[in-house]
Amino acid sequence: MAGLRSKQIKPYILLAVLGLLFFLPYLGRVDLFDWDELNFAECSREMLATGDYLTVRVDYKPFHEKPPLFFWMQSASMATFGTNEFAARLPNALVGIATLLVIFGIGRRHFDERFGLLWALAYLGSFLPHFYFKTGLIDPTFNLFMYLSCYWLSRYSSAIQQGAPGRRKLMAAAVFASLAVMTKGPVGFGLPAIAWAIFLLRYGRTGRFALKDFVAYAAVSFAP
Repeated sequence: MAGLRSKQIKPYILLAVLGLLFFLPYLGRVDLFDWDELNFAECSREMLATGDYLTVRVDYKPFHEKPPLFFWMQSASMATFGTNEFAARLPNALVGIATLLVIFGIGRRHFDERFGLLWALAYLGSFLPHFYFKTGLIDPTFNLFMYLSCYWLSRYSSAIQQGAPGRRKLMAAAVFASLAVMTKGPVGFGLPAIAWAIFLLRYGRTGRFALKDFVAYAAVSFAP
């Protein structure tokens, strides 16, 4: 049993090490270059300076365009590693590692370990994800939460089609949607909900979809 568990963990360790090797080096060697990257880092710095973690500010004036979750992550990084480029970009590097592990886990669950590993390695070697995980932009964190919400919605929909309980899967989807909302606003609810609506229009007749389930999903998504 211990040998089997060790064998199951090894691919996760491999991907985590690869993520560290690819995403962490040189994070602080390049100045913040994008308008958003600069403003987000400044919002997080001002959170630390003011001690107010509920109001997002830039130039010490309220900045209502974005919710605070990503800035909390950056602020925690800055509190640990200082106010610098490395600290501003570290959260997304860690999110990149988490994304690799999520992709592998989903691939292994629904196909097999080889597929999951190849899928994660293909993603690791793709230019755009690799670039985004070395920035201080919100999108990589936001995308991971939305992806997980869509994934758990698909698990829920599959369960109800088979006549099995699906409420826990629905609540998992709603929690990740709420995290997406806390990262980038209502679009974190809207995009997974649209994907779910399209799915229901196409396949809903074969399931036992209840309106109360959608209401529960929306309520948890917007609870923060």
